[in-house]
Formats: sequence, C-alpha cells, structure tokens
Amino acid sequence: MEQLRIMLRQQGIFSLREVCDLYLEPGGTVSLKKYAEFDTVTPAMLHLKTKDDTMNFLFVDEGEINEEILRYTGKSKEWLYDELRKEGFPTIQDILYAEWSQTDGFFIKTYTNNKEGIRKGN
Repeated sequence: MEQLRIMLRQQGIFSLREVCDLYLEPGGTVSLKKYAEFDTVTPAMLHLKTKDDTMNFLFVDEGEINEEILRYTGKSKEWLYDELRKEGFPTIQDILYAEWSQTDGFFIKTYTNNKEGIRKGN
C-alpha cells in the first residue's frame, strides 16, 4: 500500500480520499481520476481568457551574448543592444541573465540584483 501512496504522491495526490478511479497499468504505472471536488481548477472553468506562452530565449548569459540564439531567432546584435539600452542597460557586462519571448518581452537580472527590467513584445 505504501508503494501505491508513493506513486500517488508523485502525481501530486497526498490522500486516497481524492481518488475516484485508479488503474494499475501493465507497465507498473498508475492512472487515475480524481473526484471533481479535488480536481485542479482551470482558467476555462473560471471563464478567464489566457494566452499561449511562446518559447523563451536566453540572449545574455553571465555578461556574454549568445550569438547562436540570436541567429536562431533572426535577431541581430544591434537589435539586442538597442533593446537593452531602451530598458536602461547600457552595457552587456552588467547583465547576469537576459531572456526574451515574443509574448512577454524581456526579463533581465543584473549581477547586483538592484535593477530588473521587464518589457513586453518585439
């Protein structure tokens, strides 16, 4: 029984009272259905609009530009320098981490953690 409880915890279930139906699969894994009252609430259930996330790209890692990722995304060094300047980061060397996504824009952390930049788009 403890082995079953371990398998349930690995799926985020910490009490058997949450489980409506449980199936032991041929490979030794467990498939289950939770009671509705224990099921995860989704944005759709709450009639909330959501957006699909896009991939994040690490453009600056420990003060160095990741040129391979820039090429992959079709962006240039000039574009990156311009965007970082707009965010208030005149030099790449001060940036520990700068990631970018089409939906969320930039998320930037500096070595000193006293300045953080977040911007949408582009």
